[in-house]
Amino acid sequence: MIRQYFWASLFVLLTPAVLAGSNVYRFNVDGQIVIKDTVPADLAPLGYQVLNGQGMVIRTVPRELTAEEIAERDRKLELERQRQARIDKRKTADRALLRLYSSVNDVDRALERKSEEVRGHIELQKRRLVDVQEKLENAQQAAANMERRGQEVSPELKAEISQYQTAIKDNELGIKERQQSLLALDKEYSEVRYRLQVLAVYPLGTLPEEVDVERLQAEVSK
Repeated sequence: MIRQYFWASLFVLLTPAVLAGSNVYRFNVDGQIVIKDTVPADLAPLGYQVLNGQGMVIRTVPRELTAEEIAERDRKLELERQRQARIDKRKTADRALLRLYSSVNDVDRALERKSEEVRGHIELQKRRLVDVQEKLENAQQAAANMERRGQEVSPELKAEISQYQTAIKDNELGIKERQQSLLALDKEYSEVRYRLQVLAVYPLGTLPEEVDVERLQAEVSK
C-alpha cells in the first residue's frame, strides 16, 4: 500500500516533466526524496540522479568525497600502482627464469654442476694449504736450528717464513669464502627451484604473498 502511494506520488511529480519531455533531478533533503527540474547548488555535492521524461534513471551523480575519503582513495590507488609495478617486474624475471630452466630437474643439475666446481676449488686450496704448512714448518725448523747454534736467522729465511704465513692465511680465507659460496649457491637455487614450482601452479608475475603454500605443496606432491 505504501509503495503504491509512493509511486503514485512520484507519477504526479513527474507528470509536468513527462509532458514537457525534459529531464528532472531526484535528490535527498533531510531524508526526504525530492524531485525537481534543477538541483540547488548547495545540495549538488551530496549527489543526485537524473531522470528522463519516462521517470527512468539515466545518470547517477555520486556525492563528492570528503578530504579523508579522497586521501584514502589515493592511498589505495598508490598501493595498487605499486602492486602492479611489482607484478610487472616479477613477470619479466619469471620469463627470464623460464628461458633458463624448463623444469626443476634442470635447476638441480645446474646446482650440482656449479657446486662440484666450487668443491673442486676447495680441494685444490686445501692441498695447497697442506703444502705451504709443510714448507712453513721446515722453514721454522731451520730458523730454530740456526738460533740453537747461536746464529742469527737470515733476513731471507725470515722473509720466507713471513711469505708462508701470509700464504696460509690467504688459503684459509679462500677456503672459507668458497664454503660460503656453496651455501649461497644452495640458497640461490633453492629459491629458483621454489619459483619454478610456483609457476607450475600460478600465472607469471604472481607475488609471494599471493601464493597459497598448502595448495602449492599439494600440487607439487601429486
